[in-house]
Amino acid sequence: NLPFAAFSLSLSENVRLSKSLNPKEEEYVKGRQAVVEKFLTFLLVPHSLLQEHVPVIAVLGSGGGERAVVGLLGSLAQMAEKKLLDSITYLCGVSGSTWCMASLYEDPCWSLKVPTNKDKLMERLSDGEFNISEMLDWLNEAVEDENYSLTDFWAATVVYRTVKKIDRHHLSEQKDRDTTNPYPIYTAIDKGMKEDHQKTYPWFEVSPHEAGYTHVGAYVTTSLFGSQFEEGIVKKQTEEKDMLYLQGLCGSALADILHFLLNTAAKIITKTIVALCSWTWGTKFNFLHNYSVEGSPVALVSDEKRYLMDAGLLLNSPYVAALRPERKVDLILSFDFIGETSVLTLTADYCKEAGVPFPTVVIPAGEEDKPKDFYVFKDGEKAPIVIHIPLFNTVSCGGLEWRNNYKTFQLPYDRKKIEEVLSISSLNVKNNKQQIIAEIQAVCTD
Repeated sequence: NLPFAAFSLSLSENVRLSKSLNPKEEEYVKGRQAVVEKFLTFLLVPHSLLQEHVPVIAVLGSGGGERAVVGLLGSLAQMAEKKLLDSITYLCGVSGSTWCMASLYEDPCWSLKVPTNKDKLMERLSDGEFNISEMLDWLNEAVEDENYSLTDFWAATVVYRTVKKIDRHHLSEQKDRDTTNPYPIYTAIDKGMKEDHQKTYPWFEVSPHEAGYTHVGAYVTTSLFGSQFEEGIVKKQTEEKDMLYLQGLCGSALADILHFLLNTAAKIITKTIVALCSWTWGTKFNFLHNYSVEGSPVALVSDEKRYLMDAGLLLNSPYVAALRPERKVDLILSFDFIGETSVLTLTADYCKEAGVPFPTVVIPAGEEDKPKDFYVFKDGEKAPIVIHIPLFNTVSCGGLEWRNNYKTFQLPYDRKKIEEVLSISSLNVKNNKQQIIAEIQAVCTD
């Protein structure tokens, strides 16, 4: 991070108020579209069509703990094997899927070396070490922050226990990468807005370039996310939180049972108990504190701090990021690792309130509990085509009863469970390659 003195106290450089995309994201997407265009010509899409419009395709990974980590890994690995990965412009995640994304994006060229990265992550998940000493070192640093919350504790215990690595890199370090990989977007929600029963205002996204409220259109540079602001100006710059914290922030759904006991560290125990008693998660300085933002809820600009948490607690798939109108997404390929069609109806409800086009969702009778492995929803020119692929289905594994063997909240999976989930998620893509290609071709010709 640059020293504080290097930042101008210009509002335009600290807080960006606009519904438009960050210029750096636009630049990245433009470059990524060249990769997509090359792929589409490989699919024998007429070049004359692509000159008018190269479609924007987003892949979504839902929540689901380690099931989502492995499921998204298997889905992406199979897309790479079937030469489909270069069709993707955006990769959006919520909860457990963000744990997979963070691991993959450690490698600046992960999409070119998917088999290698898949093997490395599988090896780490099944045989990696959970080091209590490293956990306590990370927590000892975390408790020195006045904004320490249960998110820090969750990241150090549950997330680290699952992914078997403390990743101290920062997301903003990825801002100058080339367009080798799809553009990553991590999603969370504002706890206070959720508790006020808001459907649109809670949504918060973090990319390599900026972090902020999707519906309000208020963003701050990612390296400044967490710094203290007053009237839109940086009051106190703090160091950007690392990727382990971000994984904890985006994947902080409360477990039914915590399998981990607090160790001996008075400050950690004390601050964690205080956070536990007040149920405090994702404490961050509010970059909109005392800043005038037209149309935003009063609390969003009046409170000095805001509290962010797992978006899966409101909508367990990152549809909101892909449906942001400025991104002009034509096709959504949604991998569902939860197994509940309610995510589709909840998304439709959100879109109705936010005024965002979304196709009509109709699940055939009897398939709510016994889903097939591939669904397509589309209607009208404005709404994107939505492909919905449930992990557990009647085609790949017999049905949702498989979900009982791979719970969201349980001890880390052994190698056998990891290989089984990887196999099923891969099969879902393999079995439906031609249908996926057909829908990609459809958005080129519509």
